[in-house]
Amino acid sequence: MSQSNNNFDDKLNQLYKKHKSDNQLSSQEKKQLIAKINKDKYLKKLDWINTFQISLASVALFTLFGLLFNQRDYQNNIEDTVYNPENAIIEVHYLENNTYHKEIKPTEQKTKSQIALQQASEKLDRSQSNLKNKKQFKGILINKADNWYIESCNKEVLVQINASLINQLKRNNALDNNIIQGDLLAFKHNSNGEIIAMIKSDNLLQCQG
Repeated sequence: MSQSNNNFDDKLNQLYKKHKSDNQLSSQEKKQLIAKINKDKYLKKLDWINTFQISLASVALFTLFGLLFNQRDYQNNIEDTVYNPENAIIEVHYLENNTYHKEIKPTEQKTKSQIALQQASEKLDRSQSNLKNKKQFKGILINKADNWYIESCNKEVLVQINASLINQLKRNNALDNNIIQGDLLAFKHNSNGEIIAMIKSDNLLQCQG
């Protein structure tokens, strides 16, 4: 019985070895199989990375569009919503065709007679500047985009300085470097009331009306 079992085991082993030999992969086939496995792993990893990158880019674009929209909306409403009714007037300073311009725009709470009174007061200030030193205008930079907005310390005047004048002051080295939103700025004017320089102050306690 034992001899018969041994013969059976031998035959079984022979059949297994023959089957293994007949179905053994060549070295080239092994290389192709390994290459395919590695390629499948790489493609799965690449698909995950691409999905992550697309998701990250979508979030970044959504955030960027949100910031741009909020900034434009803020700038469009900066005069009508944020600064009324505290500010008495809005002064707009800009350059056009190399000529300095200054406009005074009333808020809804100010009448034409009040604007005329303000303009007359400015003319008086300019005439008196030849007799005494004119007090510097001081204000807080509350918005810094293409145009700058500076609110006077007494909150009665909002000065808008357009990009054209900002660039001119930079070319004339009449604008301090590293000015950021929230800084206290002091203006220097000529006898015509034109802004000729802006100086940054590090002491916000100096902001007094």
